[in-house]
Amino acid sequence: MWPNYQTRRWQVAVTAGLLSLAIMGIVFAIWGIITPFGNHNLLISDMGGQYLSFFTAYRHAILTHSFQLYSFSQSLGGNALPTIAYYLLSPFNILMLLFPAANLPTGLSLLIMLKISLIAVTMTAFLQTHFQTKRWSTAILGVAFSLSGFVALNYFTIMWLDALIWLPLVIQGLDHLIATSHPGRFFGWLWVSIVTNYYLDYMTCLFVIYYFIYQLFERKRPQDSLWQTVRHQFSLIRHVVVTMLLSGLSTMFVLIPTGLGMLTTAKSAVKLSSYLPVPQFGLAVLSQIGLGAANFTTRLVHAPTVFSSSLVVLLALSFWVQPNLTKAHKWHSFGLLLALFLSMDIRTLDTIWHMFQTPAGFPYRNAFFFSFVLIMIAFEAWLAGPRRIALRWQWLLPTLMVSALILGWFAQRTAKHPLTTSTLALSLVAVILTAIALFATAKRWQTLSLAGIVALELGTNSTLMMAKSPLGNQAKFVTAYRTEYRQMQAVNDPDGQLYRVENQNTLINQAYNYDSKYRNYNDPMLFNFHDITYYSSTFANQTRLMLKSLGLFSKNARRVSSEGLNPVTDLLLDVKYAVQLNAVGQATTRLRSQNGLGFAVPTAFRQLKLRQNSAIINQERLLQSLRPSKRAYFGNATTLSDHVIQDSQAKRYPYLHTVKLRMTRTGTLYYNDTTRQTKYTTMRVNGHLVPTKFNANGELVLRSLGYFDKGAVVTLTVKRTQPTLGTHVHIASLDQARFNQVKQQLLSTRFTPTYHVSGIHTVVSGQVTNRSKQKWLYVAIPADKGWRATVNGVKVTPKTVIGGMLALPIQPGKNQIQLTYHVPGLLGGLLISIISGLSFILWRQRYRHH
Repeated sequence: MWPNYQTRRWQVAVTAGLLSLAIMGIVFAIWGIITPFGNHNLLISDMGGQYLSFFTAYRHAILTHSFQLYSFSQSLGGNALPTIAYYLLSPFNILMLLFPAANLPTGLSLLIMLKISLIAVTMTAFLQTHFQTKRWSTAILGVAFSLSGFVALNYFTIMWLDALIWLPLVIQGLDHLIATSHPGRFFGWLWVSIVTNYYLDYMTCLFVIYYFIYQLFERKRPQDSLWQTVRHQFSLIRHVVVTMLLSGLSTMFVLIPTGLGMLTTAKSAVKLSSYLPVPQFGLAVLSQIGLGAANFTTRLVHAPTVFSSSLVVLLALSFWVQPNLTKAHKWHSFGLLLALFLSMDIRTLDTIWHMFQTPAGFPYRNAFFFSFVLIMIAFEAWLAGPRRIALRWQWLLPTLMVSALILGWFAQRTAKHPLTTSTLALSLVAVILTAIALFATAKRWQTLSLAGIVALELGTNSTLMMAKSPLGNQAKFVTAYRTEYRQMQAVNDPDGQLYRVENQNTLINQAYNYDSKYRNYNDPMLFNFHDITYYSSTFANQTRLMLKSLGLFSKNARRVSSEGLNPVTDLLLDVKYAVQLNAVGQATTRLRSQNGLGFAVPTAFRQLKLRQNSAIINQERLLQSLRPSKRAYFGNATTLSDHVIQDSQAKRYPYLHTVKLRMTRTGTLYYNDTTRQTKYTTMRVNGHLVPTKFNANGELVLRSLGYFDKGAVVTLTVKRTQPTLGTHVHIASLDQARFNQVKQQLLSTRFTPTYHVSGIHTVVSGQVTNRSKQKWLYVAIPADKGWRATVNGVKVTPKTVIGGMLALPIQPGKNQIQLTYHVPGLLGGLLISIISGLSFILWRQRYRHH
């Protein structure tokens, strides 16, 4: 047994944190992430695609005193509170203010190390308090939790780490409530946990319920029935339920507005298949108790990451054969572990745990709760004395673990990314060394040997799980960021005027590994300008679908790009400039639209409904509503011939079309496949490859083929899934002269507002002169329930037009417009939070008095 050194508890917890920090520092150094050991950074996955941009915007907003709850850098604009609540409410994020924007990747790497270290501290503190011990051995298992499989694989999902920091403190608070009837700690830590990351801490609340039921069984007297136990423990149950309820209600200032915001996303859709009571994984899960069972390549699809060292598994196995522990206690612990395991394995339960939505990648986000309980059980087995189990079990338990690892390895052989034999060998060596140290090493060497083995195993596992990560280049990032930020400053509304920009190229991509496939969706937040692109789990689906129907490319429900913009959408969305960046000089800025953020429109425009996914048809109808014309604005090109060659070797796009077209209008020619059957990367016009920023193969996008005069013959070659073009492929050119007439007509009523922050509100204001005597002002801002509008000081009701934009009633002559954004549910949520917090204080005081 490890010596029971008498020391202060905080010293043990701090030691655990420092050990965890050292291990993670060595791992980062091995991969060249920490200067001076290398020049890599963590511009990978969502860290590079989302979090870095959000943290940069967060830093800029605080330092410039322009913190807003509505952001015009979220595509066309959107409620920023769901994004803030999901990604940015950790108190540790304030440390990012210490780093220049160009060095934020380094700051985020250090923040990850700090958070992992704090997980070790809080877990160690919990084990000390829960088991009433000051042993130094507690630090080893605290470190095991901080570098468990969940952390080793998902460390770059930085906001999730907060949930693991707070979890031990929440459970410690619940233990304190159960032991003393004092609810303050439980209330406070649960509140902090929910506010800082509501998503994973929804799971924490479920785990609290599981854990409390386990504790009720622990307090059950052998002679009592379950109902009698509930009656005897009713006061305790009431205390826990009321505290948990009031703590949860006191966070409604975050949860209600965030929930209302999330209801506008595609996540609100319900799939019945997600609730089928079927198992989700098989014997492959056994591989997860060993080293390197997952890595960056398999991060989106893998078995639950329950690894927490061979020591934890062997101790947990010895728990069930430990003679010093009661059978009832073993059954209760088994029941808790089984319930958590089934919560991952049974799809119905797993979906409920993930907020009633199947995760889009990164599955089994609740795996760390299983590791938490497993470590808790393992430490109890350690305190009971692992060498007190029968000698046969000291041989059988390592043999059983070795067998499980081999079985899991075999089960993985048919997977897309099977485990290597060398990885299995490392796991087997770790089990054997741990078993020798645990059951056969002299006591005076046992502590040191087990600490060394666990530290080496955790570090090796983290190193293996970082394998194949497409790390970025920090030196290139610093140079590219500074250059691109300087060039974009000229178009980032320096005068407060609200308009949009298309960033046509990028400099920052050179800092990313090619395999990371960074697509600049969140560059508007990274460089503080307004574009169409956006990528986030909090993206309002109404805005995305409207943009998709106008021809812009949307890969999935979380993102939209500027690919597919044309002069019509430039007009509708107020894309004022196109910027071509220059790595060695100045950016080239081209004027795209001068019609402002809005203009007066007739009633026909307000009543128009877009047809799903038919961009050219929708744009034609929009132009006709603005300026009716017997002659179409888009003229269908005449198909002269369509020569098709079939490639029998091609799996999805076997038909190569060579189409000769004659132009019927002078203007830009567009291609719109409404049936998603086109391989755009093979598209050539007159032998020249059509350039593209995004791979939209098999998707919907309005593709520009170039500018041609009326009567010109154009040769288009492209691969498709079908041998004929059919009626669902629209190839038409925009009559530039007639379109210019529309723009000129609208120019006299253009709306060019400015915007500013007023307290917690975003205010958009400006003046429009209605010379055309139309009844409505179209405003290129997404129709969100939070907008309140006045025209000439009189409150008006905004309307939704073209599937997702604003329109306001106006009068002839001058109209002073003001739009003020109030986050839906914020005031009501704040009121509930205040009432709940005061209710808890009064309830606690009353209880103390009695």
